[in-house]
Amino acid sequence: MQVTLFVVLAMTLGTAATKPTPGETEVLAWMKELSPLQKVHYSWPIPNAILDDPNDPRFFEYVRLTHAACVGDYATQRQFESAIIVCRAVNRNNPKIKASVGLNYSPWHRVFGKELPPTDWGSTYTAELERFKRVLNDMKKWLSISNKRYNCDIELTALLLDSERFNTQPGQKSWNDAITRKHNEIYDIGREVFPKAMIIPYGRGIQRVAYGSGWDQFNYSTLEEKGDCYSCALYCVPEIERMRETFRRTYQLAKAHGSDVVVPYVALGCGYRRQADKFQEWNSDWDYDVVYSWLLGAEINHPWFAARSDRYAPWNAAKVVKFYPGPFSENTPSWGKHFVAYVRGANMVRRLPETAKSEHASPDER
Repeated sequence: MQVTLFVVLAMTLGTAATKPTPGETEVLAWMKELSPLQKVHYSWPIPNAILDDPNDPRFFEYVRLTHAACVGDYATQRQFESAIIVCRAVNRNNPKIKASVGLNYSPWHRVFGKELPPTDWGSTYTAELERFKRVLNDMKKWLSISNKRYNCDIELTALLLDSERFNTQPGQKSWNDAITRKHNEIYDIGREVFPKAMIIPYGRGIQRVAYGSGWDQFNYSTLEEKGDCYSCALYCVPEIERMRETFRRTYQLAKAHGSDVVVPYVALGCGYRRQADKFQEWNSDWDYDVVYSWLLGAEINHPWFAARSDRYAPWNAAKVVKFYPGPFSENTPSWGKHFVAYVRGANMVRRLPETAKSEHASPDER
């Protein structure tokens, strides 16, 4: 009985033996066969090695499939220009969704004093805001220069904010009000510099926890701050029902605050893995069964699943998606095949990366 249970759990959580990790050439060949995703998929910054080379075919194929080239706030002008060049090349083919640029930034992590409370309004508070505005204005200037140089009209469509610097405190009004004010000041700067960009904060939603009811709200913000959307972390892909419920509960939270947009953050080939001696632990190299990446790609993207939200989740609320970590991460060697499985699932191509035969699946067979 115990042996049987262990085998079932191993298969469910993706700990069963997997095939060797495919190389870059094989992953690139798979990517070239794929149809683009139905929604824009932003990401953690594309690695510098790829940003440095706009002629890298992986760069083009990734942007073609996801419609987005995402950089970080430490990107150079040359790297930013590479993103413009690749988006321009993709858009030459007149895709249904134009490729654009996304900027990742971690406000209140760059200059603001590490040991300071959110109620501090000293010199590092001012310097944090000044740096954020300077980086955004640099990107805006570089965008204009590159568009003029290459005769294109690429846009920066998303500010992807990861601020885990503060934690709200129950009953502490001045403390919590300071957190709200600081997030609002970042939002206002972003909106001023890029008025059309979607401002996407991490952790503005519900997460699974090991205590209490088993679910709780992220405490990085009060939810009283300005915002374009809510977000949740789908960081345990093999536990598909947990991923659905995470999204459902975050959607309910968003609706209660007058929003109907939830951005799922998706971890492929990595994530929070259950442990025997603790609730979970982040594993950068978690090569679970790729069928789970296929299934999540199908559910988030294919309208058949969104139309059955009572059975799956209200995936229509996921207007855009974000991948974390970013593409081609050295720390996540199986990322490539999980990404391919995800995109195949989105397009209902019933073929996992290890198999040879391709056929399209009917959603009704799910």
